[in-house]
Amino acid sequence: MPEDILSVVHGLEALAAYNGPWRPLYDEAVLLRERVKELREREARLDDLLVIALVGGSGVGKSTLLNAIAGDQLAETSEFRPCTSVPTVYHPPGAELNIPQWRSVSGSALEHLVIIDTPDSDTIVRDHRRSVQDALAQSDLLVMCASSEKYLDEATWSLLRPLQGERTIVCVETKARGGGGLVREHWLGRLADQGFTIADYFRVNALSTLDRKIAGRDEPDEEELDWGRFEAFLQRELSRERILRIKRSNALGLLRKTLGRLRDRVETRIPELEALEGRLAEADGVVARGAFDILARRLFAEPHLWMHAQSREVALRAKGVVGGFYRIIEGLRSLPARLGTWLPRLAGAGRQASELLADRDILREETSFHAPEIEALYTGKQSEVALAMAQAGFDSESAPDGFAAFERELSDALGRILRGPARDRLVRRARLLTSWPLTLLLDAPPLALLAWSAYGIVRQYLAQITPPVMVIVQAAVVFGIVLGTELLLFSLAIRGSAWSARRATLKDLRAVLAARGKAFAPERTAINQALTLAKRITTLKDAVS
Repeated sequence: MPEDILSVVHGLEALAAYNGPWRPLYDEAVLLRERVKELREREARLDDLLVIALVGGSGVGKSTLLNAIAGDQLAETSEFRPCTSVPTVYHPPGAELNIPQWRSVSGSALEHLVIIDTPDSDTIVRDHRRSVQDALAQSDLLVMCASSEKYLDEATWSLLRPLQGERTIVCVETKARGGGGLVREHWLGRLADQGFTIADYFRVNALSTLDRKIAGRDEPDEEELDWGRFEAFLQRELSRERILRIKRSNALGLLRKTLGRLRDRVETRIPELEALEGRLAEADGVVARGAFDILARRLFAEPHLWMHAQSREVALRAKGVVGGFYRIIEGLRSLPARLGTWLPRLAGAGRQASELLADRDILREETSFHAPEIEALYTGKQSEVALAMAQAGFDSESAPDGFAAFERELSDALGRILRGPARDRLVRRARLLTSWPLTLLLDAPPLALLAWSAYGIVRQYLAQITPPVMVIVQAAVVFGIVLGTELLLFSLAIRGSAWSARRATLKDLRAVLAARGKAFAPERTAINQALTLAKRITTLKDAVS
C-alpha cells in the first residue's frame, strides 16, 4: 500500500488499541480491530491473485456462468432448484489458496484470477448463507449474477450492502436474449437507488456459450451477446496493474467507510469532550483556590513562626557584639518552639511550616500534609465531574479516586516551595542582615561607648582618682540602652524580612496552584486521551480524502 495509506492503518491501530473508559470509542474499538486485521490481510494480498465471487439467488445461472468461463461442466447446474451447497473454487494450477473445506478445481487458464461459485444468496440454510459470507469476505471483485426473471433480489443485496465501497462490483445478466436493455436500465437504476456503484455490466447467455465450447466451436454466436467483451474483461482487462488498482481501491474504500463510521460515532462528539474539558478546568480552579485559602490559613496564618524561622537563620550567622547578644536572646526565645519538637502534643500545622523552613534534617524528608477541608472540597467537586463524565459517555465504574494523588502532588508542591524559594529567600536575607558592613554598623555605637567609658575610667585610674560607682553604673546603663536599641532595630529588621518572605512565599504558592492541572488527574488523563484520539480521526480522514 502507499505510505500515506499505511500511515492511516497505523493510526487506526492506535484507535483500535484503546481500552479506556470512554464508551463511544471503546465500543468502536472492537469492530475497528477486525477492520485493521482485514486491512492487514489485504495489504499482504496486494500482489496475489484476484479473487472473484459469483453471487446471486437460486437459478440465476452462477454455476452455468462458471462452466462457461471454464468451457467444461465443472459445477452442477439446475434451472429450477439450488445445486451449489459448497463453494466451488476455480483457480490456476499451482495457486496457493487459503480457503476453507470448499471444492477446489484446478486448471484455469486465467492465471491471475480465482473464481468462486458461491451457494445461492437467498438460501434458508444457515451453513450455505455463512459460506456465501465467507466467500465474499475473501473476494476482491464481486460478480452479481441475475436473470430477467430474478434481478431485484433483496436477499443478495442484504449480503452486499455491508460491502458497499469495499469491493468492486460487476453485474452480469446471465440469461439475456435479444437486444433489449430494459432489465439493464431497471436493474442499474434500482442498484443506484440502493447506493451501489457498478464498475461494468455484461449481458450474456452463459448456457449458449457453454454449449458452444463443449461443441468445440471457437467463435461466439450472436445469441451470446456480450460474451466476447466479458471474456476479454477476464483475460486482458484484469491485468496485473488493473488487479492492483482494484485491490488498492477496495482497501481505500474500506478505510473511508471505517473512518466514516468513526466520524459519525466518535468524531462528532469532540465538542462534547471539549466542553467536558472546560468543566473539568473550572472545577480544578475551584479546588485550587480553595486549597490555597486553606493552606494560607493553616500554614501561613502565624507570622511569628516565620519570624522564628528567619531568626534561626540569622542566629546561625550572627557576628559581632550585637549579633552575639542576639544569638543568646534568640536561644532563650526559641525554647518554646524546641519544646514543641520534643512534645508531640504541642506539634501543629504552624510548627510544621517552621520546621520545613528551618530544620536541615527535616529538609531531607518528604512532606506529608493532610487537610480534611481540602478533601471535602475535592470530593464535592469530584462528584460533579463524575456526573458530567457519565453524561458524556465515560464509564463511571472505572473512574478512580484521584484525591490521594492530588494530596501527594499538593504536599510535594508545598514542600518544594518551602524548601526551595522560601528557605532560599530566608537564607539570602539572613546573610544580608549578618554581612560584615551591617555588623560593623550595628556594633559601632556600643563599641564606641564602651571604648569611651573605658578610656575615662583608665584615665582617672592613672590620675589616682577612684571613679565613683555611679559613673560606672551610669556607663553600664547607657551601654545597655544603646545595645538594647541596636538589638531592637536588628529585631525589627529581621521581623520585616520575615514578613516580606512570608508574603513572597504566599505569592509563589498562589502561582503554583493557579497553574492548575493538579486536581482530577485521572479524569483529565481519560478526557485528554479520548479527545486526542477523536481528533486523530480528522487527520486520518484528511489523509485518505
